[in-house]
Amino acid sequence: MAALSRDRGIVLRTHDHAETDRIAVLLTPRGRLDLLAKGARRLEGSAGALLDPLHVLDVIYYRRRGLPLLKEAAFVQTFPQVRGDLDRAAAALRALRWAADLFPSGSSDERPYLLTLESLAALERGLSPLLFTAAYTLRALALAGHGPYLTGCVRCGGGNGLTWVPERGGFLCAPCGGSGASVSPRLARTLDALARLPLDALELLQAPDEDLRQGIALLEEFRRAQVGR
Repeated sequence: MAALSRDRGIVLRTHDHAETDRIAVLLTPRGRLDLLAKGARRLEGSAGALLDPLHVLDVIYYRRRGLPLLKEAAFVQTFPQVRGDLDRAAAALRALRWAADLFPSGSSDERPYLLTLESLAALERGLSPLLFTAAYTLRALALAGHGPYLTGCVRCGGGNGLTWVPERGGFLCAPCGGSGASVSPRLARTLDALARLPLDALELLQAPDEDLRQGIALLEEFRRAQVGR
């Protein structure tokens, strides 16, 4: 008989499987967990919506060869202010896609789960979507072992004439051969602050939306160069 396990996780995404089943991807304190929910597509109303992204669930499942099989799921919490606002919801779902891609299963590191839960809670409390996206992206990359070097040139440590060279791990100054996109000192300081400040202090950061959008674009480029997806 397959062994039963219990966990708590954030639903990152779901996709259909076979005719009536659904696969739910959760982020738990033990890493990513993909569960097969038999007959989930036949469920209606609140029962069928239980596996929606952004829900936090307690799950009981059978450990077996192949995908673990969901036995029971119980609702713990969600983020109504996030779900009810298009910009916040889009930012949250983008972060969940990053989590699904970056964090592996079978991990003993609970920090990705805590980061995601605490970041969503900050977004729920009113953190701007741009600040949320930039800060979460930086921290998720760091936890996955792909954090960019932000305190100066990756080669000499200098802070002048910085360019963005994702394949080299972050900033590279012109004298050291930097030939990527030019990055202003203000944007460099902003990215470093976003990676280090406590979540509750991020709203105090006087960062123009233009800088945040540019920073997010640079980080997307960085992920493609470092992670390949």
